[in-house]
Amino acid sequence: MSIYEQAKAYFANEEIRAQAIDDLAEIIKIPSVAGERDGIYPYGRECAKALDTAQALAEKYGFTVENHDYHCMSILYGEGEDEIGIVCHLDVVPAGDGWSVPPYELTINDNLLMGRGTHDDKGPFIQSLYTLRFFKENNIKLPFALRLILGSDEEVGSSDLEYFVTVRKAPKFSFTPDSSFPVCIGEKGILSVECEFPALPAGITEIKGGTVSNAVPGKAYAVVDKKGLPEAEGITLTETENGTRIEAVGKAAHAAMPESGVNAINLVLSYLIENGIADKNSFLGLICDSTAEYFGKTLGIEAENADFGYLTCVGGVISGDANGVTQSYNVRYLPETPYEEIVERIAKTVSEYGGSVKVCAQSDGYFVSADDERIKSLTNACESVLGVKCDPYTMGGGTYARWLPNTVAFGSSIDGERAYLGDEKGGAHQRDEYMSIREFYDGMLIYSLAISNLSEI
Repeated sequence: MSIYEQAKAYFANEEIRAQAIDDLAEIIKIPSVAGERDGIYPYGRECAKALDTAQALAEKYGFTVENHDYHCMSILYGEGEDEIGIVCHLDVVPAGDGWSVPPYELTINDNLLMGRGTHDDKGPFIQSLYTLRFFKENNIKLPFALRLILGSDEEVGSSDLEYFVTVRKAPKFSFTPDSSFPVCIGEKGILSVECEFPALPAGITEIKGGTVSNAVPGKAYAVVDKKGLPEAEGITLTETENGTRIEAVGKAAHAAMPESGVNAINLVLSYLIENGIADKNSFLGLICDSTAEYFGKTLGIEAENADFGYLTCVGGVISGDANGVTQSYNVRYLPETPYEEIVERIAKTVSEYGGSVKVCAQSDGYFVSADDERIKSLTNACESVLGVKCDPYTMGGGTYARWLPNTVAFGSSIDGERAYLGDEKGGAHQRDEYMSIREFYDGMLIYSLAISNLSEI
């Protein structure tokens, strides 16, 4: 019997399937949002509880576990100097409002496994644990050890992996099931900057928009000292004692996929310029133009190549009053370009308007050739299970792959399985987050076959 047939039979076993669901329910019920250090727990007690729960699950199935001072944890199978890693995280983003099911309770609804973390990234942890179970319980020996690394700080900053490489050597090759199938062979670099400008001009009291720098802002407003302003599409005018509050509603979108959004900051600034309240040739005009597009042309940083397509630049948060104006930009840049060069270009552009630039955060991207034998191993596993051609891809999003050497993102979303609840529901970081039953079990099969393929290189 081939490895594929063995794995298919193993993951079709109703007892194994029921155990996987029970284990997922156990880890989902922990609200493991990374917080401040609490004694020996660097990310708070809930993240520590998630690691403890994962350890109990792993030990129940006979695995060796290493707790790396509650920064992260390793679950080990097999022996050998070389290691293949699977890298997941157990921290989650806050649940937020508007759920139709309890966010920290696993709900099975029409073949959907619903709850915070089912998709990002506790469901993939269970898939990975059961991949290790498959090899262990079928007595399959591998020419390397498997190390399942569980982090606690992916959603905030990945300091957990920074700690990991100080206490353990990075595996020879790893994948992180925190994206989509097939294989992501490259992630753009991520650069967050703040551009600081002089005070707002006379007539404009305040301007605010956006909540996070890595998203197209869906809402923005300005307060001006004029009344009797004309109506405009997408704009709400509310007269106050001293003037008018001008509010705009756009469409929020992740900075990695800005083409699906409408920037509310641009809507507000366009209104101010069109009605003679702001000068198009001022720094507000510069911000207006830069938030009207997402290629970085306004700031002089546009770039593209065959592997990644184009650089993206999103103006995510603006805040301004009589003391000055700050506009943030989130840039997803091509790994071939040093980020310092991008900062220099932005600085040159904004300096002509009396502005300056400050780097807030930066992380390098990565790129691996699709012809790499390891990538082919993962790709072949995908194609065998999904039954379709699976071309590797690149993206603007960021995963653990950029923080650990020789790592790529691999699954566990399956095309066609992510839109059952409609727009802005069901995905990672969204309300009613889910992983479909098909994704859950097919992912285990893909990962098992991928590990087997890697053992033959």
